[in-house]
Amino acid sequence: MDSSSVAAAVQIGYAMGTNADVEWEELFGLLAGAIPEICAVQVTGWDPVARRFVVVAERGYRKSISHDLAHGLPRTRWGVQLFASKMPLLMDDMPQHFRASPHYQEKLQPAGFEDGLSAALRSETGRRIGMLHLNAPVRRAFGERAREFVAQVAPALARRVDPLWCPPLAARFGPEWAASRLVPGGEPLALTGRQATPLARDRRIVELAHAFARLSVGALNFLWPGDAGWYRAVLLHVVDTNRTGVVVASAPFANEFGLTAREVDVATGIVAGLSNQAIADELVVSRRTVETYVERLLGKLDCASRGEAAGIAVRAGLLKPTVGPRGVGDLRRLTRGGS
Repeated sequence: MDSSSVAAAVQIGYAMGTNADVEWEELFGLLAGAIPEICAVQVTGWDPVARRFVVVAERGYRKSISHDLAHGLPRTRWGVQLFASKMPLLMDDMPQHFRASPHYQEKLQPAGFEDGLSAALRSETGRRIGMLHLNAPVRRAFGERAREFVAQVAPALARRVDPLWCPPLAARFGPEWAASRLVPGGEPLALTGRQATPLARDRRIVELAHAFARLSVGALNFLWPGDAGWYRAVLLHVVDTNRTGVVVASAPFANEFGLTAREVDVATGIVAGLSNQAIADELVVSRRTVETYVERLLGKLDCASRGEAAGIAVRAGLLKPTVGPRGVGDLRRLTRGGS
């Protein structure tokens, strides 16, 4: 590649390698700068819930062509060859098949697309997770230089469309956190680069995640009991094309505050805004017992008031949520109804 193409590849690799939101128009500008012949570009990603490819970002295609590229082409002979190839494919790599196909003659050619270059996007383990399509208005617009450039930037694009990579998790939580994406009615999926969290197979967590997904809340930090002790846990509500859904992550809880399970319940009630009497009613204990727990909790958290303790409990995730109108950890109360 020439120096300008190398510079564009480096810029694309950097943009795709961060945990920030992608500015797709900026990316398309970099692609067009390296391959000036481009008049249309599409990036698709695999959706493991819908079990189909979805358009992540694009420019220059009509709706019918966009739909056909994302959903129709993978089932064609060209699509089979594309996913079997280790390198991006030029339109004329299959001259006897592709230009005679309905996909080309009924969709691309009438729209003025005379040349094309496509690449299968794969995870580091080789999973098919997306496609990149480029089109040009003249024949032989793309060649080996364009093929080489696309091959260089494809791994960075693949990471960005990987449905099992979670940028918010990568930005906020270290490698000690195990994480899974919950799939409605299906098996939980371990995230790329993470161990699967055992909490993803806990029926109560799945129920909690479904309720959490219906709220306008991005994240919830909490504690959860497991077979091997307590976990720090987080639910993340991700809204991002083929990544949309709920991720649950966990790490062992060191319990540096020395909290008991009952003190966690009381901290949860304080965060939920319950009075001592209301907490006592929910826990079926006396008010005086709750007052004793509150005193102990303030001492362990080194707090002077319930309000200060609530702030620490929220920031540190020292609470245990529940689903339903009963219990100190009612999810809607803890999140103030998701507003």
